[in-house]
Amino acid sequence: MVTFKKVGTVLTATALSVGLLAPVVSASTLANERPETLPIQVAQTNAVVTKNDLIKRFRELFPNEFTNVAEKDFHMSTGHYYSGDDTLRYELSFSKKIDNRYEHGSVTFAGESLELEGFYYQPANYAEVLFPAKYSKEEAQKIADKFIKKFDKKTEYKLNSDSFGYYDFYSSLLTEPVQYHFMYNVTKSEVPLADQYISVAVLGDGTVTSFHKGQAKKGKFTYDDPSKKQNESDMAKRIRNAVTAQLSYMVDVNYQTGEQNVKLVYQPNSQVTRGVHALTGEWITVDGLSATLPKQQEVTPIVEQPLAPKQPGITAEQAQELATKLLATNQKGVKLNIHSIYETENENGKEVYSIDYMYEYKNGGTGTSLVIDKATGEVIQYHDIKNHLLEVDEDEDKAPALTQQQALEKAVAYIKEWIPSYASNYALPVNVEPYFSETDSYYFAFPRIVNGLTVIGDQIHVGISETGELQNLSVTAYDQIAWPVAEDILTKQEATTLLKDQLKVELQYVNLTNVENEQHYSLAYQPKFKESLFNYIDAKTGEWLYEATSKDTTTVEHPTAAEELNYLIRTGVLQVDDEFNPDAAITKGEALQVLMKSVTHMYYGFHNEEEVTESFTNISADHELYPVVTRALSIGLLNAEDKTFNVDAPLSREELAKWAVNLLKLNNAAQYSDIYQLDYSDASQVTKEMRGYVALASAMGLLEAENGEWKPKSDVTYAELAKMTLRLAHKINEQNINYW
Repeated sequence: MVTFKKVGTVLTATALSVGLLAPVVSASTLANERPETLPIQVAQTNAVVTKNDLIKRFRELFPNEFTNVAEKDFHMSTGHYYSGDDTLRYELSFSKKIDNRYEHGSVTFAGESLELEGFYYQPANYAEVLFPAKYSKEEAQKIADKFIKKFDKKTEYKLNSDSFGYYDFYSSLLTEPVQYHFMYNVTKSEVPLADQYISVAVLGDGTVTSFHKGQAKKGKFTYDDPSKKQNESDMAKRIRNAVTAQLSYMVDVNYQTGEQNVKLVYQPNSQVTRGVHALTGEWITVDGLSATLPKQQEVTPIVEQPLAPKQPGITAEQAQELATKLLATNQKGVKLNIHSIYETENENGKEVYSIDYMYEYKNGGTGTSLVIDKATGEVIQYHDIKNHLLEVDEDEDKAPALTQQQALEKAVAYIKEWIPSYASNYALPVNVEPYFSETDSYYFAFPRIVNGLTVIGDQIHVGISETGELQNLSVTAYDQIAWPVAEDILTKQEATTLLKDQLKVELQYVNLTNVENEQHYSLAYQPKFKESLFNYIDAKTGEWLYEATSKDTTTVEHPTAAEELNYLIRTGVLQVDDEFNPDAAITKGEALQVLMKSVTHMYYGFHNEEEVTESFTNISADHELYPVVTRALSIGLLNAEDKTFNVDAPLSREELAKWAVNLLKLNNAAQYSDIYQLDYSDASQVTKEMRGYVALASAMGLLEAENGEWKPKSDVTYAELAKMTLRLAHKINEQNINYW
C-alpha cells in the first residue's frame, strides 16, 4: 500500500514568452456586496452602463440563440481596463441548469459601442458532439468564417495556416466533445498583421463555443506600400543562402499525462528567423535593420561559476518572511495579507512552498500566489500584481525609463538575488526581445544550457518594468530528465539541407518599433519551414515535428473500426507501427491504457493527500504501467484483492465486459449473477461470476454477439476494443459520470 502526500500543480505565471498574465483573483468583501445593477461610471464620457444595457446588447447580437436564458440567469461584473489600453470593458455571464447539468456562457463588450470582443459558451449536454463529429474540420471552418463576418463586418482577416500546432488539438478523452480551433490574422490589403488576430472554436456539431478578438493597438497607423515590395523569390533565396541548422535540446511535455520527454532537434539559426524587410531587403534584427547578416551570438552563461543557494533548507516561517520582503508595498490604503503557505510538489517533482497572498483595500482586494523552492530558498514563480491595485497614485513621479541594456542588467541582478543557484545553468538571451510598449516592460528569456546546447522549453523568464522593478520571475528547470547524448544524429549539413529544401517566405506586416515609429507597420518577408513559422527537425530521425496534415492522415485501415482506431492513434492513446494488425489480440496492459486514457483524466504524480492508492505485488512504482494501474484501482475498475495483474496476458471478452460495467458504476448490480438470463448458444461458457457483467454489457450495446454466439473466452482485438471504447464513452457521458 502506498500513501501519497499532498502534491499538485501550483498556480503560476510562467508564460511570459507568449504574453500571458498571471492568475489574478479579485474579491469583493461579502459584507459590502453591491447589487448587480450598480451602474459603472465611464470617465471619458460620463456614460452609465447597467446590467440591462448589456443584456439588451446581448439579445441584439444573439437574437435567435439562448432564448431559454432569463434575466435572472445573467450576472454582470465590474468594468476593467487592460494595461496600456484605456478602453473600458464589461463582462456579462450566465449560468442555467438544464436536466441536472449546467450551461454556461460569458461575453466581453468593449468601449462605448459595446463591441463584441470575446464570447465563451459551454453547452449543458455534450452527447451530440462526442466523437465521431457531425462536421469535419473544413465544414467547421466555414462556420467560424460566418461567425466572424456576423460580428465583425469591417475587419479583413485571413486563416492562419500555421496555427495547427498551437491551437488545434485532439483530446484523448472520448467523453469530451470534438472541438476545432481556428486562428485568423487581421489583414491590411490582404497582408496579415503579425500581432493582430481573431480566434474561434467550434464544436463537432457546429456550435461556436468561443470567439476572441485580440487587443487592438490604439492610434492611427501607417503601412508600407505593398506595391513597393521586392521580389519574393529573390528574398527567399537571400534567406535560404543564410540558413544554417542549430542543434538544441527540446523538452516535450504532455500536459494531459504529465509525461516529460526530451529530444535533440535542429532549428534554423536565430539571425534569419525574423526575416528581411520587404522594401529594403535588409535583415530584421533586435537592434534594427542590418545590410549584413549579424554574427551568431555565442552561448554565454549568466555566471561562469555556480553561486550558492539563497537559503538552503528554508522553513515555512522563513519562506513567509522572504515572501513578505519581496511583496512589500507602501501604497496608500493597501495592506499585504499572506493568506496561506503550504508545502507541495510542483509539476517537476520539486518540493516547494506555495504562498497565497492578497493586497487588500477598501471593499476588495487583488491576490495570487508565488512559489519558493524548499531546497534552495529561491523564488521560482512570481508575478507582480501591484499594477492591478485600485489605489494608484497617478501623480507619482516616475523614474526615467531604462534602456534595453540597462533592463537586461537589472534582470541579471534579480536572478542573482532571488535564484542564484540557477544562474550558472542558464545563458544570457541569444535574441533579446524588444521593448513592449503596451505593458511598459522588457521581457527576457534566459535559455538553459545542457552539454553546451541550449534547451527549448526550459528558460528563466524575467519581466522588468520601464523603471527597473521586477514584474515577473519564473524558472521551469526540468531536473528529472535523462538528456540524450548527441550521437547517431543527422549532421549539421544534412539538417541545413532539409531546412533549405522546405523554406518558403510569407509576407507580413510587422510593427517594428526599433525601426520605424510605433504607429507604423513595416512589410517583412518571414521564413516558414515545412509550412510553419516555428518548426524543428528531429535530429535522430530527420522528421519534422510539426506538420499540418499529420493529425488528419489515416494511419490504418479496417472494415468496421478504421475511424475509431485512427482517432485513438491520432490522440496518442494507441501506439502502432508498420506491422500493426487491428485484428490481433490486445494485452491487458495495452487495453487498460486505452481505456484509462480514453475515458478518464490521467494524473502522473499528482494525488490528494488523503488518497491512498493500492497496487499489485508485481506492479511497483517504477513499472511503466504503474500510473495507469493505480488510477484504475482508485476508480474501482480493477480490484487489488487479485494480488497480481498480468499486463502481458490477453484480455477476454467477459473480462472486458466487467471493466466496462465497473466504469459505468454498475458493478453492484452485476454481482447478482443468478438473476441474469443469457440467450446465447454459448451462454454456458460464461464464468458464473461474470454473468451479470456480460448481461449488462450486452444490454447496453457495448459488446455484441455474432450469429447467436457471445464468445466470452475469446481474446479481445484492437479493433473490437476501439469500437467498445467509443460506445462506452457515450454511455459514461449519458450517465454524467466524471473521472477527474
